[in-house]
Amino acid sequence: MTAPEVPRPRTVRPGAIPRRRTIVGRAAQLDALDAARAAAATGGRFALVRGPAGSGRTSLLDAAAGAWRTAGVVVLRVAPAAPGDTAAGFAALLNAVRDQYELLADPPLAGPLSALGALCDKPAGEHAGRGIALAQQAAAAFALIGRRAPTVLIADDAGPALAPALAAAVRAGCLVVAAGAPGDGRLGTLADVVVDLPPLSAEAVRAMLARRYAVPVDDAVPAALSTALGPLAGHPGTVLEIAHELTRAGRLAVVRGHLCLLDPHAPIALPTDHSLLAALRARGPVAVRLATMAAVTRFGIDDLPLFADATRGRLSDYGWMIDELIDDGLLVAGPQGGILPQSPALTARLITDAGPDAVARLHRACAAAMFRRAASGRPADGAALADQVTSAGVALPFDRRTAVTLAATADENTDRAPDRAAHWLRAALWHSGGGRAGDDILARLLRLLVRTGQVVRLGEVVDTAIQRGHGASSRHAADLAAAAVLVAVHTGVPVSATIRSALRGAPVASATVAFADWWRTGVPPAAPMPPAAHADTGSLLHPAELGVLAGAVGPGLADAGPATEELLLAGERGDLAALLGLVLGPHRYGVPKDGLLSAYHRLHTCQAGGDLSGLLSAARELDLTGAEAPLPRCLARLWAAEALGLLGRATEAPSWLRSVPAEPPYAALRWWAANGPAGEVQTAQEAARRLGDGRRAYESHRHHGSRIGVEHLLVRAAGLAARFGLGEQMAWLTAAVDADATEPRRRLSRQTTLLVQALCRGDASAAERGVDLVRAGGNRLALAYACLALGRVAEDPRPWLVEAQAVAKTMTSGWLRSAVAAAMRERDVRQPRTRTPRTGFSPVETHIIELIGHGRTNRQIAAQVRISEKTVENHLTRLFARTGCRSRVELAAVSLTTDILGPAS
Repeated sequence: MTAPEVPRPRTVRPGAIPRRRTIVGRAAQLDALDAARAAAATGGRFALVRGPAGSGRTSLLDAAAGAWRTAGVVVLRVAPAAPGDTAAGFAALLNAVRDQYELLADPPLAGPLSALGALCDKPAGEHAGRGIALAQQAAAAFALIGRRAPTVLIADDAGPALAPALAAAVRAGCLVVAAGAPGDGRLGTLADVVVDLPPLSAEAVRAMLARRYAVPVDDAVPAALSTALGPLAGHPGTVLEIAHELTRAGRLAVVRGHLCLLDPHAPIALPTDHSLLAALRARGPVAVRLATMAAVTRFGIDDLPLFADATRGRLSDYGWMIDELIDDGLLVAGPQGGILPQSPALTARLITDAGPDAVARLHRACAAAMFRRAASGRPADGAALADQVTSAGVALPFDRRTAVTLAATADENTDRAPDRAAHWLRAALWHSGGGRAGDDILARLLRLLVRTGQVVRLGEVVDTAIQRGHGASSRHAADLAAAAVLVAVHTGVPVSATIRSALRGAPVASATVAFADWWRTGVPPAAPMPPAAHADTGSLLHPAELGVLAGAVGPGLADAGPATEELLLAGERGDLAALLGLVLGPHRYGVPKDGLLSAYHRLHTCQAGGDLSGLLSAARELDLTGAEAPLPRCLARLWAAEALGLLGRATEAPSWLRSVPAEPPYAALRWWAANGPAGEVQTAQEAARRLGDGRRAYESHRHHGSRIGVEHLLVRAAGLAARFGLGEQMAWLTAAVDADATEPRRRLSRQTTLLVQALCRGDASAAERGVDLVRAGGNRLALAYACLALGRVAEDPRPWLVEAQAVAKTMTSGWLRSAVAAAMRERDVRQPRTRTPRTGFSPVETHIIELIGHGRTNRQIAAQVRISEKTVENHLTRLFARTGCRSRVELAAVSLTTDILGPAS
């Protein structure tokens, strides 16, 4: 028989792994296998790939095998062998050769293979020295195979039964690559090379998902997976399994060309067939019960006697099993003696598999055991008992005494553990059975849920209260209406018809609900909002406070006290979460961790800090979830278009802009986003035309009654008009800000008024005061924009452009750095001089420079350093001379962007 032609290697080193075929994050491991293959040319080698289940052992072997075959290497895949029989390992080796016989056929090979087969078929004990004979025949066979072409044997999930057979192949000059879990000593003793598979880095996980789904990955996806998986986050197999499950459930989807996670804060559970779950089930029902207990409640070693009592089990069995589960890596010991599942994803799977009824019964059993202990005179932890009673829910019988106990425990722990206290109050409300006691608990519960940002539970409580008859005549009708509105604006889901009907006729209910509809849709209410008068902080949301919220995003504010400037700025951005925080204060309102309003607030937090990737991630989340709330969804698209321009991806911005109507309440912000980095203006004629569009957008907002985006429009328009010297446009801009100052309601913040005056009138004092307000606000992107705009037109551009450059260097915006550099060339401003580190600065001078960098005034510096204000001025004069700086701003900027203070700073 004529032997088939053996594939010839390509123009790469024989056995080398082509880089384009590699898998993500495993280049070093592939290099190690490649080196072992090269070394096998002078004698056999055994490479052991070690890693836990899900670490990517199989993927690594597949990648290496495919690349080696491409390079002309004969690759044989050896199946796992049954444990306990040496012949089984050689039989697996023989089957691997038979599978590739058409490729390997060689007349001399028939003899060793036949002898090997005969030896494998003989029963154990019939052939003396069978193990030696098997090894000899296997070595002879592989010596012949290796003579024709380089040969590699790959054994995934290799066990001890394969070890003698694989050792025979090594002696014949082959490379053997075996993969197994850490701890297999037999294979470890054979290995010439050990290749460990550490967890993938976060960037490698992102790249792996991008390759799998063929799109870039949104920032929220790897962050959510890392949080959920904990120590499993770097295991590629587990990550891909989870991603598949999320895709199948509709939670992982492509939005605007990026892989995004719907509701990234919702639990992510391990697949039900994950190896961790299989290991847990193999331990038996006691292990599953213990792990479930650790998942659903606060649980520690000291709670084992209670758990044994509650479940009628033996304490010794539970103690032993806890140790075993910790050794297996299924449970981990917390820092304060608590016991937790290995990861939140395992916790979610345990709770899902148990089901709500079983979980409630488990809590009921623990609560009953605690009651029995208390009845026998043994003290019980009140908070722990409250947790068990609350989580048992309706599995425990209704009892008004329980309501009193839960309410008292919540009262004692409201400041220390407000989230748990709210949970207990909710259970107390059910046990109260209504009446005056129930009304009092309801009022406390509504406030505590708002304070702790538990919006979903707040909505459930409102629904339950309405079902139980709390309507327009209830003494808590106004609070229920306010709670329903807060749920609506945070989730984007409109107030239901049932709640509207139940609360119809209640004081301020109609105005409250109208505000929620306005926020969601952007359509102003037919009736005016309540005036912004003095608020009664005893209410959940007083009509006067509602008036402040409405005025901040709509017609403006008369005077809301010291917070007026912050309220105007937050309202102009449409950041309702920030507004609620300012109006209600931290003791009455907490921003939720998830939901529509939380995502929009996070967008602005990222924007202020220059985190443009985070901004885009929040915008995609809103795009994915905000179908019922067009206002925040459309506003997020406009902020995203601006961020794309800043990132140098202006070609992507038009699709975001086109999806937003060019009318109020979007027109002003849409004009702003279309006339910045996403759509730069090149000529005076084009600038005049675009400014005409901006003026029309501004006027449309005045008639509509919305402030959102108006201040951004005015400042950008002023910068554009001043840059191209368009006097007519500068005149209407200054007239607009001057007119606002005379109106009873302020529509513009002080910083916007000053910046427009500085740009259009060349008012240096207004420029200093306006930028001081921007700095105090902490929005670094706004600071960079303001300094760049002023630097383009100011008589002395140097301090503005130096500061703009310093801020731009702290951000990821290539456009911003390029724009500042271009302005510096245009205005003939040189880069700040970089000094080498020196020790010539005294400690006092060093401290002064650092305090200037933090925005301190001379008086504040004098007080902190404990010298006179005049001495501070003298120090500054000397520092200007020594550093070449001409102003405080420039000195601060140079200290941020150079090393004049030396490494110690």
